[in-house]
Amino acid sequence: RMNSAHYLKTDIRRLIKNHSIYLAIVGVAVSIWFSLEDYAFNERMVNGNVLDTYSMAANMSGIMIVYAFCAFSYATVFCEDLEHKYARYSINRGNIWKYVVSKAVVVYGASVITMVLGSLLFVATIRLKLPWTSDSLQDIYLGGMYSSLIVGEHYWAYVFLCTLQMGMLAGVLSLAASFLSMFVSNKMLILITPILIQQILLEYRGKSWFSVMLIYPDLNHFSTDIQYFLIVFGCSLCFSALLTWGIYKKIKSRL
Repeated sequence: RMNSAHYLKTDIRRLIKNHSIYLAIVGVAVSIWFSLEDYAFNERMVNGNVLDTYSMAANMSGIMIVYAFCAFSYATVFCEDLEHKYARYSINRGNIWKYVVSKAVVVYGASVITMVLGSLLFVATIRLKLPWTSDSLQDIYLGGMYSSLIVGEHYWAYVFLCTLQMGMLAGVLSLAASFLSMFVSNKMLILITPILIQQILLEYRGKSWFSVMLIYPDLNHFSTDIQYFLIVFGCSLCFSALLTWGIYKKIKSRL
């Protein structure tokens, strides 16, 4: 019988052998670049430095496409399994809960990895021709979270944390797409789900800290960086757990 580790190993192997995640990582990098619109073709990009250029790209509307690429990495796994009757076979060798949790962990993890590596690929590319900061650097970062990293010139660490938090949102959105795939089998619709949800969250975000804007360090103020990071991670985990439970209930009723 298959235990949790077996399920997880199988899913990770499937993810690595599947070309989707590699395409998705490149897709994220290209999407961030296109998100810059006119600045993408400007020699100095935004203010002639990496931080302003990356921040501008991450806050423009074009960034929503990256969430579709993150879902593309593995989010359609449940509907593929159900379509090809593989789910029943796999569950019969173990149990439904372990089967669902393993896949959910890999859907979430694949989205985070896709977002982080794709974003870092973009940053590394523009870093080849631009300095991290310049005299015209906006001072917005110094008022936000993780600003100590910028003051200490740990720029890679700062960008990594920014992308990691966007990845945490991407993970939740990909699981939401997986949950939707229990009801519709159209892959295109499943992949645009993260974009639609992200747009709705932006549209109705309200004024409190508890909104989709929580993932942007330069826009938030908490007492410590650790507290801030744990709140972002905690929110992401709670929503992921809820969606995983929803997928479990739905598969249970289908089989």
